[in-house]
Amino acid sequence: MKSISIDNITEAVIKHGDGGKTHPRVYEIYTSLVKHLHNFVKEVNLSEQELDLGRNFISKIAHPNPQMPDGEITMLTDILGISQLVDLLQHQHDGTVTESALLGPMYVADAPERKMGDCIGIDEDGDKLFMTGYVSDTSGKPIANALIEVWQTNSKGLYDLQNPNQPQGNFRGRFHTNTDGKYTFETVVPMNYGIPANGPSGEMLRLLGRHTRRPAHIHFKLSAKGFTSLTTQIYPSDDPYLDSDTSFAVMSSTIMKLQKHNQSKPFYTTEFDFILSPTA
Repeated sequence: MKSISIDNITEAVIKHGDGGKTHPRVYEIYTSLVKHLHNFVKEVNLSEQELDLGRNFISKIAHPNPQMPDGEITMLTDILGISQLVDLLQHQHDGTVTESALLGPMYVADAPERKMGDCIGIDEDGDKLFMTGYVSDTSGKPIANALIEVWQTNSKGLYDLQNPNQPQGNFRGRFHTNTDGKYTFETVVPMNYGIPANGPSGEMLRLLGRHTRRPAHIHFKLSAKGFTSLTTQIYPSDDPYLDSDTSFAVMSSTIMKLQKHNQSKPFYTTEFDFILSPTA
């Protein structure tokens, strides 16, 4: 019997099993993960005390957080840049279509159906924003009857799921483009916000000296027959956290410029067009 040592323990763990015959892809991911984890342990010379701290951190991550419907796990993969890296790998941008971004934990599949031009939420304190644009294919041809799902925070940086003072479905909506591929709706200017920081992910950010802020944004999910679905986030150009988004999800091509109109009560307008890729 060969004695287990620093030099052979990684190989022993990888070879323990059927060599990927049962599930080749699982085995591929598993072996790569083991190699990286073992290299990490050796690189930092991980102590038993630090291993215990890591175990406790993972245990806390697994516990539900009432402020995060998908839990701390989703937030952790976001703030480590893993979520956005996976998205970038799966939707590599060639400059011809609108760039993809994270779905996020606040998506709700059954958002209220809205009519063209409807207001998607109630917020007496917010600055009104009228948003419009077109959905087209890569040749510029408009896409009629495309489904557009929209969701965002109110003017205080809170989603309806986080705030019992907001009615269910507030600042959410489902629209369909007209025959010209046009969409338009009324909302309020969203506010940047801090991700829930009362759990282990927030503790990690504090230990690293990182802030918890996400820049203001509006979520969009678009789908149409014959086209690849698109999930993205659109950001006001004047937000101070565009260059330091804690989720690393900001793309330069998904930044919108708000036009302020100074009347008795100021309001804003903006235009943003989406380009979808045809399915293969």
